[in-house]
Amino acid sequence: MAAYKLGAVVYHPKVRQIWHEFSGWFAGQGLELEARYFDRYEDQVDALLDGELDTAWNTNLAHVRLLQRTNGSAEALAMRDTDRGWRSHLVVRADSQVQEPRDLFGRPVGFGDADSPQAHIMPVHALRAEGIDPDRDFRAERLDRDLGKHGDTGGAELAQLARVRAGELDASVISSVTLDAVHRLGDAAQLRTVWTSPPFHHCCFSVLDAGGDAHQRFRELLFGMDASDPRLCEPMELEYVNRWVPFDRAGYSEFEAAVAAGPIIVGDPAAA
Repeated sequence: MAAYKLGAVVYHPKVRQIWHEFSGWFAGQGLELEARYFDRYEDQVDALLDGELDTAWNTNLAHVRLLQRTNGSAEALAMRDTDRGWRSHLVVRADSQVQEPRDLFGRPVGFGDADSPQAHIMPVHALRAEGIDPDRDFRAERLDRDLGKHGDTGGAELAQLARVRAGELDASVISSVTLDAVHRLGDAAQLRTVWTSPPFHHCCFSVLDAGGDAHQRFRELLFGMDASDPRLCEPMELEYVNRWVPFDRAGYSEFEAAVAAGPIIVGDPAAA
C-alpha cells in the first residue's frame, strides 16, 4: 500500500513533533503515514482538492469551505473527542458592572482573528441570532494576529484577554478551550463570563471520498490509539485528544449556517 498522505497546518512547532511521533506509531502498525505541512489552511485545502493529499487535518472552517467547493460532496473520517461541544464566551473583569451583552452596547469589545471560528465567526453569528450585531452595537475591535491558521494559535484570544485585564477593553471573546486552559493555570479568578454561544464542533480529518481501503485502515488505527500507550501518551496530549471518535456532521450545522450567513468580519483591527 502506498504511503497515506496527511496534511497538517503548523500553527505551533509541536505540530511537527506530534505527526512525527504519530507517523512512527502508524508505521509500526503497518501503515506508512506521510505528513505534509502547510502554513495556511487555504493551501492545505487546495492540496487536498488537487489530489496531493489523502486527508487533511482541518479546522471546522477549512472543512466547511471544502464542502462549499465540492458542492457538499466532501466527507470527514474522524475527529477528536475534544472537538465536540466547543463554545465561545464573552468575558469581562470580575469587578465589571456588565451582566449581559446588551450592557456592552457602545463599549469596546475584543474579537480574535477574522478567520477564527471560535473567537470571531461563531460568536458573531450567535449574537446576531439573538438580535445583537457586534459591528453595530459594540465598539468591536478585531485582532488579526495569525490569519490563515483559523485561530489555532489562540494568540489573539489571549492578547485580547490581556487588554480586558488592563482595562483597554470592557469584554472579549474567548473559546471554551482557551478559557479552560486559563482556569487550569489558575489565572481566571478575575474574570467572569456574561454570555455563552451554542455548542459547535471543531476539527476533523477531511477527505474528498471516504471510501477505499486506505481510508478504512487509517480510521481503524486512529480509533485504536490508546492514550496510555507510552509511544502515544505525549503526542496525544500535545494534540489535545483522549481518543478519536467518528465524525459528527450534526455538530457542524450551526457553524455551517454561520459561514453561509456572512459577512463574518466585524470591527476595526487592533494593533497586533
